[in-house]
Amino acid sequence: MLSSLRAHLQPKLLLPGLTTGLVFGISNAVIAMAYALLIFSGELTVHLPVGITLLLLGNAIIALVTALSSSFPGVLASVQDSPSVIMSVVIAAMLAGMPSASLETKLYTALAAIMITSLLTGVVCWLLGRFKVGYLVSYIPYPVVGGFLAGAGIMLILGALSVMNGKTITLYNLGQLFQANGWAQWVSGVCFAVVLYLLVQKVNHYLTLPIMLGGTVALFYVVLAVSGNSAADAARQGWLTSGLPEGGVLPRLWNPSSFSQVNWNILLGQAGSLLACVVVSLISLLLNTTALELSTGEEINLDRELKSNGLANLIAGAIGSSAGYVTLSDTALAYRIGARSRLNGIFMAAVIVLTLLAGGKFLGYFPNLVLGGLLFFTGIDFLYTWLYRTWSRMPRADYAIIFFIALLINTWGFLQGVGVGLALAVLLFVVQYSRTRAVRHTLTGVSYQSSVDRTRLSAHLLRRHGDWLYILELQGYIFFGTANQVLDELRAHLDQPACFQPPRFIILDFRLVSGVDSSAIFSFTKIKRLAQARGIELVLTHISPKIQKQFWEVLPASVIHYFTDLDHGIEWCEDRMIANFKDTGLRLRSGSLYQQLVRTLPSEDQVTILKQYLKPRQVGAGERIIAQGQSQSGLYMIESGQVAIQIECEDGSLLRLRTLGAGAFFGEMGLYSGDPASADVLADQPTSLHVLMADDLAEMERSAPIVAAALHRFVAAYMSERLAKMTATLQAHK
Repeated sequence: MLSSLRAHLQPKLLLPGLTTGLVFGISNAVIAMAYALLIFSGELTVHLPVGITLLLLGNAIIALVTALSSSFPGVLASVQDSPSVIMSVVIAAMLAGMPSASLETKLYTALAAIMITSLLTGVVCWLLGRFKVGYLVSYIPYPVVGGFLAGAGIMLILGALSVMNGKTITLYNLGQLFQANGWAQWVSGVCFAVVLYLLVQKVNHYLTLPIMLGGTVALFYVVLAVSGNSAADAARQGWLTSGLPEGGVLPRLWNPSSFSQVNWNILLGQAGSLLACVVVSLISLLLNTTALELSTGEEINLDRELKSNGLANLIAGAIGSSAGYVTLSDTALAYRIGARSRLNGIFMAAVIVLTLLAGGKFLGYFPNLVLGGLLFFTGIDFLYTWLYRTWSRMPRADYAIIFFIALLINTWGFLQGVGVGLALAVLLFVVQYSRTRAVRHTLTGVSYQSSVDRTRLSAHLLRRHGDWLYILELQGYIFFGTANQVLDELRAHLDQPACFQPPRFIILDFRLVSGVDSSAIFSFTKIKRLAQARGIELVLTHISPKIQKQFWEVLPASVIHYFTDLDHGIEWCEDRMIANFKDTGLRLRSGSLYQQLVRTLPSEDQVTILKQYLKPRQVGAGERIIAQGQSQSGLYMIESGQVAIQIECEDGSLLRLRTLGAGAFFGEMGLYSGDPASADVLADQPTSLHVLMADDLAEMERSAPIVAAALHRFVAAYMSERLAKMTATLQAHK
């Protein structure tokens, strides 16, 4: 780390870092003071020096630790607005809950709440980064995050008005702003915030904020001098912060022994809000980090940022500071002006510490209209981003949730607003998800068959009576609403008045189903009853062990047929259909492929010639005939028995491509191309084969070209039929 810092001590990095640290150090010190005024208000105003001390120290610690440990050199971090405004609301609620407690008890209960929240934020961030699971936070609904931030914007504006007016302002008592005393302070502060906001939008320069701050403070004292008032007069009239010590603020720290006075019952009553503050800080950190990565085009290690932020908040929380994290606007602006070293945060921390050592006399020069105006400025930015810009970018239902949460937070309570908003977001998700079709495809045996090669007559009959087989490919997460869609679709299909051949088999394929809610079991029970009432056999395929366990009691294997994949399920249904055809007296066996080939030859002499080149082979059940990846150059004709063609997937599982029985052949691709085998061929049962090797085929072409030509035509016709079947299957999935 020291060698890395020495590398930054060169003019092209040192000067931009020094300038950035100076500018943002002063501005963040002033902003931290504004947050202290927001948190330590009302009865705690007498302890404002303690609040300023803690937030300035915490600001310096967060800036320094993040600068030294972040994966992004040049990052700037500070105590932030969202956790500060939440803490102000939480502390106000706690103070209202213990009106008769001593001032010391109220102070140390408030400090305990701040410390616990920051420490917990640090622990959660560090653990998420350590175990690399920070991505889980992204599952929180976006409208809930937006609603909180919009509500925080309103809180910041109300808090700013309270700082500038000197009275606690809520949505219920806005009329106090228009009383005779105090309106000039907040009107001037609002004007300052609006001008600052418009100026920042137009002039994207790192000196905009400090120049505006310095100019406003200077203008304030010019007006004060012209009016003939002193700083003491201004403090009595509420224009300046009163109660600050004349010397250094640093000695005004807490006494460890006084934490024995903490009212833990009151504190635990706000546990939900404190946890929500942790979650919000975590989400804000992730959002800021992601936005910074997009803004700068630099890759940022999220897990390292979480650990860095966790360490910073652990140290800052130990002294009693509010939580903080990466500041997006400051860091992005510093990056654009070329300040891209760790010196940015180091110098910023040093400036904040120097500001703290300068004492209350220095901090007391900042008018309340500037401190409150900075809070109002931040509130405007929140409302513009989350109430104005989202209007045109989000669906109206999502926007309504944002607005509703923001309103509830400021009228009912923070925790209640977020809780109700989260419930609404979940409800909206359920409604929207229920509109997504649970049935991805509906297929019949007319257009979709198993990979088993059937005789021509069997294949013809299966297609002819394909309506006997009805297939529904399901998708997504199945819950009560989407399960009802499946039931309704089945009913609609079965109740068709023009349905000439009602299905005898229904297959529900779960290959694309991620899970099944327990509420959906009731709908699948209805599907079972519907199938039984119509004499239809129900088949479930691609059922995961977890889903099968859910189904086992209401859909037992004694009445429902389960198969590992759709292909085996269709094969079972086809076998049942073929058995039905045989029961009608149809003779479906058309002979082996060798017998069919012999019938295409015009003379016995040519049959005799063909027999000379075909070699008989017997294989036992489970024997590997062709190995995947090995060279093979033979045509295998199945006289009797059955073989399976399969490949091994990356996860080690086996995928069946085709099942071939008597009257089929395989190996033709290797025979004609000479390429290695693309799949394994294994005998499912004892199988008799006729084998034509490449050398024998070449000899046949030289010695008996007519027989060879007849063989080529037969193979070409057979492959054309197979290709037509594959094409029909693909079209059925469109």
